[in-house]
Amino acid sequence: MDGVTVVRTVPFRNREFLEPAGRDPRGGAAGRLTGVDVARGLAVLGMYAVHIGPNPNDGGFALLFKPFEGHSAALFAVLAGVSVALMSGGRRPKTGRARTRVALRLATRAPLLVALGLLIAGLDTGYMVILAYYGASFLLAIPWLRCGAKALAIAALVTAVVAPLLSFVLRSQFRPRDLIFFAPDVTWSDFTSSAGIVHAAVVLLLTGTFPALTLMAYIFAGMAIGRLNLASPRVSRRLFFGGSALATAGYLASWLATDVLGGMRAVYRSLEPAATQAGMSPVEFFRINDTWVHGTPPTTTWAWELVPTGASYTPFDLLISIGIAAAVIGLCQLVMPAMGRVLRPLADLGGRVLSAYVLHFVVIWLIWDEPENGQDLFGVRHFAEFCVVALVAAVAWRKWIGRGPLEWLLNKLSSWPNYVIPAERVPAQRASAE
Repeated sequence: MDGVTVVRTVPFRNREFLEPAGRDPRGGAAGRLTGVDVARGLAVLGMYAVHIGPNPNDGGFALLFKPFEGHSAALFAVLAGVSVALMSGGRRPKTGRARTRVALRLATRAPLLVALGLLIAGLDTGYMVILAYYGASFLLAIPWLRCGAKALAIAALVTAVVAPLLSFVLRSQFRPRDLIFFAPDVTWSDFTSSAGIVHAAVVLLLTGTFPALTLMAYIFAGMAIGRLNLASPRVSRRLFFGGSALATAGYLASWLATDVLGGMRAVYRSLEPAATQAGMSPVEFFRINDTWVHGTPPTTTWAWELVPTGASYTPFDLLISIGIAAAVIGLCQLVMPAMGRVLRPLADLGGRVLSAYVLHFVVIWLIWDEPENGQDLFGVRHFAEFCVVALVAAVAWRKWIGRGPLEWLLNKLSSWPNYVIPAERVPAQRASAE
């Protein structure tokens, strides 16, 4: 994202979602970092699985789509943090004017992403759009551009544990909610008055569907990963095994808290009135409606903060999703050298992920209507169609055009700091006399 041309040893010459995959911090070949593009491509397919695939609650084969719920969006967010780290220097954070340019580019992209998110939400497809929350998160990330991997990893851990609890306390006071709850979202009208701007800020930071206060756990985690030597197989192995261990530990700890120590009993008790009204048991009511725990868990009992439900933004969900994302990134970096040709379409798609994200909403808006014959629009066939079309289009676009259309536009609109702020001059060194 800092406008640096990336030289690769394999023909992946595209930029990433918000920035290039980055160069080898040791000054060597950067081709192996296209594993980050592959991870992004997997996140796109995971998003299609959630938005277009069958409903896992239907059981049977559809249960295979359950792991994608929440974790695909988390992988997107972690990878966005990786991009922020790479654009700000990778293993060696930029300083001085160079860091100022990166900060200004992020500050420019933030409102652009908010506006793009509002445009997509205005299509009224019924899906939640994360772009506006990315914009808010980018602003929050600016003060952390100077930090190294250790500080960012600590920030991710603290945010994952503390932010959901702080959110619970604040929302309990002025925005309490039950399980069935339509979370507020930002609209264009919010920016027409001072009160509306305050409302938009509260939604983006605390009460919306992807609140930046807790979303920053993913951004910090991604920035920490981006500060590592991702070209090193040893680092990639640590990411894979460490991430897998974190995700496993998160699931086990959540299971102990909910199933052994009684957390789920407290959750079910809080659901009894609504479940009785719906004519079902609290257990069944939760199973059918668990996806409503999105971004802002219910405030009826503290036990909600113990569940591991994807996209619930509880401490366990955040830690589990960070672990999964780290494992995916590490695995993609490890297998890319041996499977570059096979994974090339995924890398091409990942290099145009912003375009793929936005255009799939546009396609849904243009060609999908409510079914007239009772046939469900969501299923394996539609999921496969979206995947094939996206992969083929990404390969063709990379071959014949290059950078994705929205990636190109976002880069152009935010590149002005590179021209306004000159590079720091290195004073000439006078040769010493022999």
